[in-house]
Amino acid sequence: MASALRVLLTGGGSGGPTTPLLALAHTLRHRPALHPEFLFLGTQQGPERDLVKKVGIEFHAIPSGKLRRYWDLQNFTDPFRVLLGGLVGWRELREFCPHVVVSAGSFVSVPVAYAARMLGVPQVLLQMDWRPGLANRLMAPVSQVLACHFPETGFDLKFADWRRIGPVVRPEIMNGNAEKANTQFGLEPHRPVLLITGGGQGAQGLNRIVSGLCELWLSEFQVVHLTGHGQPPCGNWPGYHAYEFVSEGLGNLLVRADLVISRAGMGTIGELAVLCKDTVLVPLPGTHQEENATALERTEAVAVVSQINLDAEWWSGFRNHWNSGTLGKQLAQVFPEAGNDAFADLVLETAQKRTV
Repeated sequence: MASALRVLLTGGGSGGPTTPLLALAHTLRHRPALHPEFLFLGTQQGPERDLVKKVGIEFHAIPSGKLRRYWDLQNFTDPFRVLLGGLVGWRELREFCPHVVVSAGSFVSVPVAYAARMLGVPQVLLQMDWRPGLANRLMAPVSQVLACHFPETGFDLKFADWRRIGPVVRPEIMNGNAEKANTQFGLEPHRPVLLITGGGQGAQGLNRIVSGLCELWLSEFQVVHLTGHGQPPCGNWPGYHAYEFVSEGLGNLLVRADLVISRAGMGTIGELAVLCKDTVLVPLPGTHQEENATALERTEAVAVVSQINLDAEWWSGFRNHWNSGTLGKQLAQVFPEAGNDAFADLVLETAQKRTV
């Protein structure tokens, strides 16, 4: 490439499609003599704006709509927002002139993907979940290459060129330090830690469970509970540590945890796999997370329980059979090793295919 590599990243609406793109940017920035330039196109009100700006990447919001498979009044207005998003995306592409577009899903990316195809800009699509969502299915026909964690995903989307890679994980996760977590979160060094995290959409349902089981858990563990934005603590027990959200030090906290109870978004699961963490998955009901959890449960790499069945009786049965460290080792073996470099190599390879 005669000029500096320009990479347009697009996604958002939640942290899931955002964090692997930021991990990619970090990896490319640390490649010798590459000096890449980035532009991130995201939603108007999603959490990605703050995440992107925090790492020094220019962020532009574009209009977006959601293609729903159910009745909603916004089904009448969102097609116009999608069309407007395509027009704005076209303008951003013409002005930034990227060598490659990279997306990890999200409806905000769909009109950008089609605009990029018309302009001859190649695209890399990252599919983390076991079952491709509607946004990635719509982008698949106009993308050059797919990166995914599961072979079934590549076959499902019928990509001529797909690569299986490991989780694309932020450096602060891989470089976590348990002793720093003890200091930052006020944890006793020699007592085990149970970490509970519900993500963005799934926090409320898990919080209701925590309020009923926390005293049982505290008989054995220190409990660190990530309640979600705007969600209050579930109690004021000794050994119970509640935070709405942890940005600084999350890697330290994950490394310190002996057991994690989590929703089943593949971004979080990938981080837990890289760290070999014993994990209980409580998938968000009625979503793709249930298929993620089922696929991993078949490998005996995680314990899975539905939201309505996570109670004292289930916990007692799990605890009687849980052998600390066994699940985490198996989870790490399900995935290839951390895929940051493989993903970066794929993006660089695809950038060479730009036709204009």
